[in-house]
Parts: sequence; C-alpha cells; structure tokens
Amino acid sequence: MLAGRQAQLMDVISAAGQPGQHVALYGERGVGKTSFANVLAEVFNQIGVGGYRGVGVNCSTDDNFDSIWRNIFRELDEDIEYVAITPEDVRHAIESFGSPALIVIDELDRLEDESSLSLLADTIKTFSDHSVNSTLVVVGVARSIDELIGEHESIERALVQVEMPRMSRGELREIIEKGCSYAELTALDLAIDKITKFSEGLPHYTHLLGLYAGQRAVMDDRTEIMVVDVDAAVDQAVAKHTIRSDYRRATRSTRTDTLYSQVLLACALAEKDALGFFPAGALRDPLEMITGKRYEIPAFAPHLKKFLEPGRGSVLRREGEPRSYFYRFANPLLQPYVILNGLSEKVISDETLASLEQRSTVHETSEPEPLF
Repeated sequence: MLAGRQAQLMDVISAAGQPGQHVALYGERGVGKTSFANVLAEVFNQIGVGGYRGVGVNCSTDDNFDSIWRNIFRELDEDIEYVAITPEDVRHAIESFGSPALIVIDELDRLEDESSLSLLADTIKTFSDHSVNSTLVVVGVARSIDELIGEHESIERALVQVEMPRMSRGELREIIEKGCSYAELTALDLAIDKITKFSEGLPHYTHLLGLYAGQRAVMDDRTEIMVVDVDAAVDQAVAKHTIRSDYRRATRSTRTDTLYSQVLLACALAEKDALGFFPAGALRDPLEMITGKRYEIPAFAPHLKKFLEPGRGSVLRREGEPRSYFYRFANPLLQPYVILNGLSEKVISDETLASLEQRSTVHETSEPEPLF
C-alpha cells in the first residue's frame, strides 16, 4: 500500500548497502514519516534486502537510551539483559547477531532526555567506526536531527540525510487510487484532483478526505466517489478534526470587526517557499480575495504578532530580522485545516483557490524584468 516515496526508499536501501552508513530521515510533521518508517521495516523483512531483519520502535517523552535499546532487542527477539547499556554494549550485542538488522528509531523529537540523544550519537559513531553491518535509521523533524548532530559533527559523515518533503499531487493521487482499489471503489478524476489540491501535500488529509468521501459514496449505495462526496468530506473533516480547538483559540475574539480568522486564512493561502515560509507581503492578495478590500502590511502586522503568542496558541513561527521577517505555521497540519474551514464556511470558494494557484504559477514562470 506504499504510495510514492520511491526515491527515499532507494536512498535508505543504498545506505544499508554501505558499511558504516546510517540514515537520518527528517521532515515536517504530517508528511508521512512514521508511515514510511513502518513500511521500511516491513519492506526489509519482506524482500530480505541483504538478509536484513527490519524492526522499528517509537520514542516517547519517558524514554531514555536504555529503554530504547531494550525495546529494540525485544523486537529483535534477542534476550539481552544489562544493568546499564552503553554505546559499546550495543555495538557488541548487534555484532553478535547472526544477521544484519535495519533498526528504525522513530519520533526522535519526542525524546526529551538530552544525555540519551548524546549516547545515540555516540552509538552511530561507534557503529560507523567499526563498520557494523547493521543500519540505524533515526526519524524526526529537522530540528531533532540537527540536535542529534549538534555537538557531534563527527557523525555527520556517517549519516545519509534523507528529506521527506510534502508529497506531490501525483503521489497523493496514488494513495487514493490504491485505497479505492483495496475498497473496490472508483473515483472521478475531478474528485481526486480536489482531494489532492486540498491536502496541501500532506498525506494525512488525503487519507482523511478520501475516507469520508468514500464512506459517503458507500452510504449512498454507490461505488464511485464524486465531487459532491468530497465537498461533504470537507465539512466532516472540519467538524471532527482534533486540530479544531487550535484554530478556535487562534481566531477567537469578542469583537466582530477583528480580522483574526481572515488573516490566518490569508496565511494559509499565501505563496510559500520550499520550507513553508512566507513574508508578510504575501498576505496582500489572498486577504483582498477573502475580504474584498486591499490591506497593507501595517493593517495586519499586529495580527501576525499575536499569532506568535501563547495566548493564541503560538500557531505561527517567525524567523529573520525586523522588516524582513518570514513566517510559517508551527503545526503544518493547521494550514490545510484553515483552508478547509474557509471552504466549509463559504468564506472562499474553489474559484478563489484556482485564482491564487494561477497567480502563483505566473510568478514561478515569469522572467525577471530587464534592468535597462
């Protein structure tokens, strides 16, 4: 059922074939890192790449270096008992196994014990220095990988850094088509296009909208998902999503003349760079489409500042210097939700999205004006 991610899969397989090389898999939340990590262990077990055994464990806030490795040994069915586990203990234990292992350590960003992160870095280093023929794959958001390397720059050459970007619409389409095939359903191209557009590159929303749209078709005694099913799925996703409380916290106000909901929607619709950042000026066009009125930066700059504060959930993050700040959503899953909410409440329409997308395409393809 794996859709897309073939380049990332080949990067991991390639690293596994090189003694001393390990993998740091990173990306923003919601791009499918955990799903991919789960598939890795299955793939290596299924096709027997190099005789590997694939296992995976998840980090929790209560974990430490010792508990992580005890969980790994349990998954490997290796009865190893230590009073305390050190990186060298781990290396000797792994080298004693009869076959190599692909060991996936997921959700590294949840590991709060800093000494455990240092010990994990030391483990990668000793695995690499001694060319242990097992491969470690650590998975987390980019910041957690930076912290892992951090003061241990010597392990950087031992890590193949594999980025998990947002999925292309073609990859998201593959998710829907595989799911429909499994459920013995079909979907109109227009319905699939709508789901992939609304997903903003995040497979979480493709699965969610596909599920609700498929359920509606089946309840209507049909085997084909139509556009009306997707429209209904949008309303369901907005009403039932757990992130709804974050949206309400960010936009609530006792005054009816505030622009919090409109400015946050403009943030969601703003043209962004590859890392999801946008400047304040990028809000002008979408905000005009939402409100029917042209606003300049001083009119909505206070709203952006409020979105950085805990009182509104710190829904945005900011980088850069004064007068050249860049913003992005702290939780990437909130961005598509804000757009879906705008559609559900009829604040924006499909035509609004198409118009903004067309403008973005023009900006990408237009050549710079000559200086003279």
